Parts: sequence; C-alpha cells; structure tokens
Amino acid sequence: MKRSLYLAWALLFIPVHSLAQDELPRPVTNILSLRLGLGKMRDTYLAPLLYTGSNISLEGQRWRMHRNLDWTSWQQADIMFSTGEDHGHDSEAWTGRLRYCYGILRRWSESLSLLSNPSNSSNLSNPSESFGSPWSFYLGPYAGIDLGFDYNLKLASSNNPASARVTTNLGAAGAVCYRFQTPAAQGMRVMLQAHAPLLGMGFRPEYGASYYETFYLDSSSDTFHFTSLHNQQDFDVQLAVDFPLAVIPWFRKFDSVVRLGGSYHIETMDINDITTRYSSLEFVIGWVYQYLPFSRRKAGLLKRSPYNAY
Repeated sequence: MKRSLYLAWALLFIPVHSLAQDELPRPVTNILSLRLGLGKMRDTYLAPLLYTGSNISLEGQRWRMHRNLDWTSWQQADIMFSTGEDHGHDSEAWTGRLRYCYGILRRWSESLSLLSNPSNSSNLSNPSESFGSPWSFYLGPYAGIDLGFDYNLKLASSNNPASARVTTNLGAAGAVCYRFQTPAAQGMRVMLQAHAPLLGMGFRPEYGASYYETFYLDSSSDTFHFTSLHNQQDFDVQLAVDFPLAVIPWFRKFDSVVRLGGSYHIETMDINDITTRYSSLEFVIGWVYQYLPFSRRKAGLLKRSPYNAY
C-alpha cells in the first residue's frame, strides 16, 4: 500500500518536472544608458523666455518576455537635469525631471513560432540559423508618472522662483528591432523605439497664483486637470545600435553589448494660460546585458539564453 502511494506521488510530479525542463528560459534584458546633448525650456509661469543649454540624462530599461512569448513587459526610468540661458544671457534656468513608465507590448516576429515550437528548429543555440526573420515589432499600452521642477535663478528672491510638475499618463509605446545575421555582424542589433502619452492628469496652478496661495491659503482649486492631445503633446524617440565587444572577456562573460545612438524628446503643455515647452537632442551611450532570474538558474535552466528579450 505504501509503495503504491509513493508511486502515485511520483507520477503526479513527473509532468510538472518535465514542463519545467521543457520551458524555454525567459531572460531579462537590462539597458543602462547615459544621454548627453542640447536642451531647450520655456515655462511662462516663471518667464516668457526660451532658455537654451545643455542636457544630461541617466536612463534604465528592462525587457522581459511573458510565458507565451507573444507579449513583453517593458519598463523605463530616467532622471534628467538641464541648464540654460536666455538669448540675452541675462538669466539662467534649471530643469529637473524624473520619469517612470511600465508597459505591456505585443510582439510580432517570425522567430516566435520557432521559439514556441523548438522541434521546428534543429539548433536553437544558433539564432542566425534558427530564426527565419531578423525583424521584431512591438506595440502596446503603458502607464507612466512624470515628476519635475523648473527653477529661474533670476527670480530667486521673488515669491515664485520655481514651478513644480506632476503628471500621470496612459499612452502607447512601440519599437522595431532588426538583428544582423551575417557572420561579420553577428550579435549586432538596430532598435528604434518611441512612446507618447494619450491621456492623463496634470498639476498646474492658476496663472499668477503663487504656491503659497495654492497650498497654504487654499485659494485656488483649479490645479489638477485632465490632459490629452488637445493640451499636452509629448513624444520621445530613440534610435540605437547594439554591438558586441567579444574582444573583452568581461563583456562576453555577461552576454553584454555596447549601445550607441541618439534620442529626441519634445513636449508641450498648455493649461490655465500657462505654457511649458521642453525639447532635447542627445547622444546615447549605454550598456546592454541580460541574465536569467535566480529561480530559473536554480531550476537548472540555461545560464545563457539563445535569444534576447527584445
């Protein structure tokens, strides 16, 4: 009787163990980038002047496929600081931003059929031979939050030397990725990605009202507004090339590549007769690396995946 119970218990776990072994590893791809370039800013709450100067940003992205391999989770966080002067060099302004986005993107790629059915391919460890199409397309919704400030040094002694920024958005994100499959360019990728908010909520005080009146005296109630394309236009696009540095053992060990590219961001918001405009054109240099979560490594799955998360 006991032997029969042990046999039934073992048979119960055989399919689960087999499924865990047959499950394809879903790696996490992280991208850490430094962006340097030119920036412009105008905030009519402080002054109707256009400030031009330098811009620096630190950006991080995280990509990971879902279990069915048709969807990919995408996260992006970046912190930005910009400083500039007006055309007459009479005043200086600072701008700081902290943004976070989380999206679920649908993936279209011919290679997905091979990944979903490994028996259709003789060698998954060599993507250049296994994958039919080098193209991958992504499109889906995302939610984001944007925090920031504008500070005018010329108004440092006034009642309103700075303005705050708080917005939450729902938008659309997309990407196109091309993988080079020739032996000379093995491991190189070109990626174009963009995202833009479509609707959300934004904080904006009344024109001429100080933050002391808004928060301490509670004299202004018209501070949070619905935002959409009629009063907020925001577009962020980045084009980058990832290429491996196999000559450096450290990069090869962590399955890492170097990213070089450019990015452009433009935004306009017009609420309560207050107009803010931001734009930046930056050079991008980054580090792309992937890994398997600890639970997958512990389960004995591949330490290095035959494909990337994007």
